[in-house]
Amino acid sequence: MIIADDEPITRMGLQSLEWEKEGFELVGLGANGLEALELIRAIQPDLVLTDIKMPGLDGLALMELIQAENPSVKWVFITAYHQLDYAMTAIKLGAVGFVLKPTDPDEIMLACRKAKQMIEEDRKRNELELGLRHQLKEYSFTLQGMLVPEGEISKLNEVIAQIMDYIELNYMQEMTIAKVADMLHYHPDYLSRLFKKETGENFSDTLTRIRMQKAVDMLADPQIKVFEIASRVGIRDSRYFGQMFKKHYGQTPNDFRKQLFSRHDERGGHLNDT
Repeated sequence: MIIADDEPITRMGLQSLEWEKEGFELVGLGANGLEALELIRAIQPDLVLTDIKMPGLDGLALMELIQAENPSVKWVFITAYHQLDYAMTAIKLGAVGFVLKPTDPDEIMLACRKAKQMIEEDRKRNELELGLRHQLKEYSFTLQGMLVPEGEISKLNEVIAQIMDYIELNYMQEMTIAKVADMLHYHPDYLSRLFKKETGENFSDTLTRIRMQKAVDMLADPQIKVFEIASRVGIRDSRYFGQMFKKHYGQTPNDFRKQLFSRHDERGGHLNDT
């Protein structure tokens, strides 16, 4: 879990709770929303306990950004009485719960235990689905008379990891499966089928998803124009970029940015505060 609160005393108090005894591992502390954003992206926690009102990036905007990238993260908010409307908005967005200030350690733990139960249920469900997919894959290979040795499976997994790393580092460049296949010395058709089989996504869909995630980050910076964002994520045609963004998130880049900033204005915050 990660804790984020701009008040040092509150942050220290939350840090001092017996998290390990409750089955949690506290892996990061953020003094504001922007620090929390960096921590969440770097560590990929299961749970975020955060104040709603923070400088730079408030709790709701933080949740919205991360949900677009990793909807499995669970959220518990700390809020004051006069911010209850924001807390209710957080619940509608999918937060597990909220705790009112002044914070009661027992109430905090109660909300976090609820989140922990949901996380464990998600893990069990994911493990079950993974096991079923593995059984189906083995059954498919057996039917085809091509049971793959364990060493070969490990090699294939390494190839997929290389492709994902390459996309993450080079998404801003023009990229095709043919180019990646040439780099890894595979036939493009074979690599395309392998990638789809192992990830469940086409190569182009994965590339687009990562580009859209990077675009969301840049839209939070009002100094970067939309057509510049398109170019920075490797899409030279800004109109096509807008179409892809709307298909992915249900709204245009400009509408997404306006919504993000309007919510900040309502809460008296600014995305580019430091």
